[in-house]
Amino acid sequence: MAPESTPAAPPVLSVRDLSVELRRDGKATPIVQDISYDLHAGEILGMVGESGAGKSMSGNAVTGLLRPPLHVSSGSVTLDGARIDTLPQSRMTDLRGRRIAMIFQDPLTSLNPVFTIGDQLVETITRHTALRGRAAHDRARELLEQVGIPGAKDRLGSYPHEFSGGMRQRVVIALALAGDPDVLYADEPTTALDVSIQAQIIALFRRLCRDRGLAAVLVTHDMGVIAQATDRVAVMYAGRIVETGPTRDVLKAPRHPYTSALMESIPEIGRRQRRLPQLSGAMPRPGALPPGCSFSDRCPRATDICRQTVPEMTGADTHPAACLHPLDGDS
Repeated sequence: MAPESTPAAPPVLSVRDLSVELRRDGKATPIVQDISYDLHAGEILGMVGESGAGKSMSGNAVTGLLRPPLHVSSGSVTLDGARIDTLPQSRMTDLRGRRIAMIFQDPLTSLNPVFTIGDQLVETITRHTALRGRAAHDRARELLEQVGIPGAKDRLGSYPHEFSGGMRQRVVIALALAGDPDVLYADEPTTALDVSIQAQIIALFRRLCRDRGLAAVLVTHDMGVIAQATDRVAVMYAGRIVETGPTRDVLKAPRHPYTSALMESIPEIGRRQRRLPQLSGAMPRPGALPPGCSFSDRCPRATDICRQTVPEMTGADTHPAACLHPLDGDS
């Protein structure tokens, strides 16, 4: 598990009360609601939750990748103290790659099959830096070496289909680093990889963030990945953050029943049991959220007040949870 980070410097990225709506046929449907977090240099924040919780959507909102009918309905995003959520798309296009970079789940969707890896790296380098010609080519080779591609000089002339899945993901990481960004968003970067390759990519991701002082968000549904890679974690459910805190604290002493259920569903080596605990029901769809707490229909601790009142984030500033009956007994 990554060590707890207690940065004193101002955050590189600050997200406050960010909400996303789907507008169609005159109707506005909330998708993500009131997302807030700070991200400091060298820190990795994990965003975890079931599919459809809003993890990727919140990241797309921060990086300016939303397109109609989706839009940011409220909140703010600041990068080094300057708001970026109000910038026109042309300015956001300049920021993406240079100040904020992304790593997506399937590397094949991020790589052009008809251009060599070297061509794609050099294009990205010249787009976002002052390097040109031989200097850009040398930088591309250095990036492949940094992400652990053997024979980097020769592999610059290879095409994406000539790499394995794990090596393609390393190339995508190199592309993300090509503009020397300050913030890195990684959306399920290990989902399509087998377990041994996952561990290598996670170790590489952590090392690069530490060495470069990158502020990173790691989106995943895998609590094991969260435990290995992150300093802090934000647990999302039905478009909201329901618990956040240092990774060690959240995993060892979860305060929200949903976080606890996620932890209980992880198999443990050496523990024999017929069947893993399963959380009954399904997460509500956007536009069909129940009154009160969105988790109340699945929660074993829910009472009548839970079905009437939307809980706010309460508890210690470093480890709050949105629950009226938290597991530590606070109320």
